[in-house]
Amino acid sequence: MRTRTLVAVALGLMLYAAPVAAFDVVFGTSWDSIPLQTVLDAEYGIGAIDAATGYEGYLPGDAVIPYWEDQFVDGILIREVAGYANKNILGWYVETLGSTPPTIDGVDDGVIFDGPLGPGATAVLSFATTTRFGLYLDPNGPDDGVNCPQGEYFFTNRFLNDIGEDGVVTHHAPYDGDPQALIYNITSLRGGVPTYVVAWEDLDYGSQISPTWQGNATDNDFNDLVVEISASSPVPTESVSWSKVKDLYRN
Repeated sequence: MRTRTLVAVALGLMLYAAPVAAFDVVFGTSWDSIPLQTVLDAEYGIGAIDAATGYEGYLPGDAVIPYWEDQFVDGILIREVAGYANKNILGWYVETLGSTPPTIDGVDDGVIFDGPLGPGATAVLSFATTTRFGLYLDPNGPDDGVNCPQGEYFFTNRFLNDIGEDGVVTHHAPYDGDPQALIYNITSLRGGVPTYVVAWEDLDYGSQISPTWQGNATDNDFNDLVVEISASSPVPTESVSWSKVKDLYRN
């Protein structure tokens, strides 16, 4: 287990002025026969994280737009169980809280993990100054993904993802933006160091869900790329409760 002694508040929360309801994720049956819950149980202990109810956005008052804000961030790749595993690319982008997806072109964005890397691979993000950022997934790397032609990316900010299948039709909730990544706060499991698990679905979430493989469908299992990120900024250790962080963004 990695040991950390420095703490920084790494996840900022933005709540819209108008009330926004929590959203439910519609999970499917994993085509790999490895549910996300199995992946989380193997890494963190049985029941330590509830895949179905522990993600940011499940409860009213959770972050509407989750993002991280830090200068130095550690990352570790936990598991990839995807047909695109050898080509999926995980990167970061500067989060502007706007409604238009950013252009991924090497300016205000960068690659964290590329396809050939496997479980246990590590990376450190280092910015020139404290930066507000989100994560993106380039499914199948240089090739097209299901309902995601090359040049389209999936973002942790679900409002930047198309709504429904190819942005044309929505087959299931939520209807205001496809959640392609689920974020779990595991700070309590890491001795108070702000730490989060990000679990990705690399097929278009809004596609029809099928219990067996079908072209142009999805399994919505969110086990395709699972990473852990944590703060590593050299700032004094400080006790800040999750509710206090939320309160800062409510006011």
